[in-house]
Amino acid sequence: MSGPLITRRGFGGLMAGAAALGLAGCGTSRFDANGRPKYLVSGFSVLETNPARIGSLKDYETFIQKEIGLPLVSFRASGYSGVALAMANDQIDFGIMGPANFATIKKEMGDRVDAPLTMKEADGSTSYISVIFVKASSPYHTLDDLRGHTMAFADVNSASGFLVPRYYLRKEGKDPENFFSRYIFAGGHEQSVSSVLTGTTDAGVTWASGVGEQSEGFTRGILRRMVQAGDLDMKDIRIIWKSGPIPNGPFVMRKRLPEDLQKQVIDAHIKLRTADKAAFEALTGGQGEGFVPTPPGFYDVIFEIKREEEAARRAV
Repeated sequence: MSGPLITRRGFGGLMAGAAALGLAGCGTSRFDANGRPKYLVSGFSVLETNPARIGSLKDYETFIQKEIGLPLVSFRASGYSGVALAMANDQIDFGIMGPANFATIKKEMGDRVDAPLTMKEADGSTSYISVIFVKASSPYHTLDDLRGHTMAFADVNSASGFLVPRYYLRKEGKDPENFFSRYIFAGGHEQSVSSVLTGTTDAGVTWASGVGEQSEGFTRGILRRMVQAGDLDMKDIRIIWKSGPIPNGPFVMRKRLPEDLQKQVIDAHIKLRTADKAAFEALTGGQGEGFVPTPPGFYDVIFEIKREEEAARRAV
């Protein structure tokens, strides 16, 4: 079974849900006659329910408001596509999203959107990897062993959870459409791991730093989080495939904002980790070293993978 990549039609249909959340009024009326916004709207994906983390997110809004001198309204999406959809529909000014989502809206919006920042991790890296794993007790040791078996991808809009592994599998002659007997979208990375642990699928995909002790779930990623939470023992799974480096997700901004305001927003986010570490960690979901300028061409590899995958789908 397969799922389509986001298209312009998909943006419009799914955005109805975001409008219902109160974003419908965030259009051109937010700007004065000189093109300056009366307030800003940020967007980020968060599944956090911990009261302390939610409080830290409010601290983030307060910090940004103070730094830029304008009110800030936050749109908290519950999944990968929510921030991208809001951005494409001119309903947020800046936000954090996955690299695959950025590739989608970059195609839609062109020079109207940019990714000025990315995340530097505690291990010094600005990238991560995708991994395919199975139960340690299973008979599967290589990708070839999974032919005719079942796979859980994390999310159709995830770079590490679908786009990147699908791309490399196709390059190796293992098109998921016919290599696996069945594949599903688990609904998220943790759900992908759970799918394997419960025996719902034979294999799953998630993301990891690829750095540090594999026995501890690496330095960061879903495996690490689950190990730390006591929900996973790395002895219970076996990683049978790793991708090459995937650029960390970008901080994306609409270029419609005046240049001086864009700089204020960028500078405020670069300062965030030092100014309020709790707010930074609540916003990003990680323990990284903070936002850093994105190197030129940083996301070109994702753009290329996206183009090839879309071309392959059209050829079917």
